[in-house]
Amino acid sequence: KMIDGCVSDRIGVCLDTCHIHDGGYDLNDFDLILKEFDEIIGLEYLKVIHVNDSKNPLASHKDRHENIGFGNLGFETIMKIFNDSRFNNIPKILETPYVASLNNKENFPPYKYEINMIKSGIFDENLKEKIREQ
Repeated sequence: KMIDGCVSDRIGVCLDTCHIHDGGYDLNDFDLILKEFDEIIGLEYLKVIHVNDSKNPLASHKDRHENIGFGNLGFETIMKIFNDSRFNNIPKILETPYVASLNNKENFPPYKYEINMIKSGIFDENLKEKIREQ
């Protein structure tokens, strides 16, 4: 209804991996999610993807982002989205939380580390420790 009510043709939708998961959509069934998205909204309106893991179980309705691979979505599920050829020309924005220092006095941005992990295609279970040691 919102898209139909817009007078401009310059409108798009952002898909957020944590929001979808916390809203009750199982990203392991991503093709079904995209089919429903296309039927209701239209894939032509998908303009950007916010990529993040989720601290919560499926359908928690909480929206608590987690670093890539450290949440309930997991690294493999997120990598399927990054590697899906349908999204080659769609920007993907990391929207993951900063990593707190051991004494919780500082917070460190994880993005360059997460990007390197995504590019390598290999999950680094020590990623947060490496970020804290920077």
